[in-house]
Amino acid sequence: MDFTEEAKQLGFSDAAVMDTNKLVFMPEYRVFCEENACGNYDKNPACPPESGTVEEMKERALKYEKTLVLQTTQDGFMDYKKAKLFHNKLTEQLAEKMKEAGKIDLLIMSAGPYKHNSCMSAYCVNAQKMADEVNMLCWTDDGKIRYFSQILFHE
Repeated sequence: MDFTEEAKQLGFSDAAVMDTNKLVFMPEYRVFCEENACGNYDKNPACPPESGTVEEMKERALKYEKTLVLQTTQDGFMDYKKAKLFHNKLTEQLAEKMKEAGKIDLLIMSAGPYKHNSCMSAYCVNAQKMADEVNMLCWTDDGKIRYFSQILFHE
């Protein structure tokens, strides 16, 4: 199964596979969780502190060799909570398809905490560097909002 093509058929704007060891982890990003802007800090088991330290989460992620980077794009007028939920549901659907194809040991980094999945922010992943690595836009001034998630898997 070509995971990137399957992702695009499901409705992702873009998708690419990269080596997990190319992810850039920024421990200083944990402060964003601690500031509790999303309201889930110390309330959701997928969020810090219960999800683990930055080091523990990085170690968990680096057990996987590959990551499927997934992106959806919306214009600035859409409800961002609904758009993020849509993105995470697509990620979940794709993960199920990957399991059906034999990739049963997966780790999902969602766009914001979703069910039992920690978000990329909790993992302290630098989204801009990740996007650059796979030639995707991240932060731009085009008026669009981009959501990212990842499905980490073994080769």
